[in-house]
Amino acid sequence: MVRTGASSYIRYGWESTFGASPGDSALDKAFGLNARLTNWSLTHNPKDLPTLGQVEVKDYAYGQQTGSMGVDFVLSNPWIFGSIYGEPAKTGSSPYVYKYGTTAGVHAGAKAVRTFTTEVGFEGETNTQVRRGLGCIANSLGISTTIDGTVDCTLDIGYGKEDSTSGSVYTSGFDTTPPTDTESFPYTFAHGQLKWAGEGGADTGASGSIVAELQDASISFAQNPTLLYTIGSHQSVASFRRVFDITGNFRASWKNDDKLNQLLDQIRKPLTKPTTSLSSAPEIILTFTNNGTGAAQKSIEMKLHGVRPDSHGVEGIQPVEPVFENIAWRTKTCEIVCANQTNKSTPF
Repeated sequence: MVRTGASSYIRYGWESTFGASPGDSALDKAFGLNARLTNWSLTHNPKDLPTLGQVEVKDYAYGQQTGSMGVDFVLSNPWIFGSIYGEPAKTGSSPYVYKYGTTAGVHAGAKAVRTFTTEVGFEGETNTQVRRGLGCIANSLGISTTIDGTVDCTLDIGYGKEDSTSGSVYTSGFDTTPPTDTESFPYTFAHGQLKWAGEGGADTGASGSIVAELQDASISFAQNPTLLYTIGSHQSVASFRRVFDITGNFRASWKNDDKLNQLLDQIRKPLTKPTTSLSSAPEIILTFTNNGTGAAQKSIEMKLHGVRPDSHGVEGIQPVEPVFENIAWRTKTCEIVCANQTNKSTPF
C-alpha cells in the first residue's frame, strides 16, 4: 500500500503551556479546506567530532533541536489568525463577531506569541505513523488571491521539540475521525473588495467606499518570533516575538485618483513630513464577504491602519487596454474582524 494524502490528516490545537500538547480532544482544529503539508523537517544540528590520527569522524555531538513545517490551505475559517494575534475578542450573536489585532479593545494576548501543537497522521499498509510538533509558532502567514482563484493561505511554522512519549506516538494515536472545518466556507476572489474607510483609523467597517477594481491582492503577517533555548536542554523552552511586520501588494485599476494620489504623495515627497501622523494615516480595508446579513453573514475584514506605500508601478499603457497599477505597501497595524454563526468558546 502506497501512502497518499487520502490516508493522511493534519490537525492542530492551542497550547496553554509552551511545548505541552493540549491532548487529543483539544487537537480539534482544521487549518482550512484543501489543506496540504508542504514540508516537515526536524534536525538536531549534529556537530562532527574528528580526532587526531584518522580522517573519519570519531563521533557526533547533537546541538539544539529545530523543526519547521509549511501548510497551505484555502481560507475558509478565521481561527488561524489566532496564531498571529492570540485569542480574539467575541461580541454579538447572529452573527458572532470575532476581533483579532493589536488595537484598542482587542484581546491583550495579541502582544504575545500564541503557540500550538500540530499533528500529522499517515496510515500505512501494516501500521500508522503519527507525529506531533510541540511549541509551534507561526513565523508568517501569507494570504493572497487573484482573478478566478480562491483565497489561499501559506503558513510557515517553526518549532523546537517533537512529542516522543515512549516512542509510541509514532505508531499509535492515529485519529480515525480528524476534525473538519467548522465553517467550511471557501472564500474566493469573488468575495473580495478593496475599500477606503477614511482617516484616523476609525472602526468604520463596511461603510468604506470601494476605490479600485482589484486584480491581485496579497498580505503577509510576519511576527518574526524566536525560539528560546537554555543550557540544560536541546529543546526550546519558550518563544518571544520581535518587531511585527505587515506588508502586501495590490494590483488594481484604480477608480478614485484622489485616494491613489494621497497614497502616492508619500513616495513622491519623501523629504516632506506627511500631513497626517502614522496613527491617523488612511485606513484601507481588504474585505472578503458573502454579502449575507444576520445569521447568514460570513465575512473577514482586514483593516489596515496607517498604510504607507513602499513602491508604485504602472504595468504599461496600451491602446484599448485597462491600466493596472501595482502598489507594494506596509502598515502599522491590522485589525481583523470576522463574522459568522459559529459560537466558539475559549480557547479558540
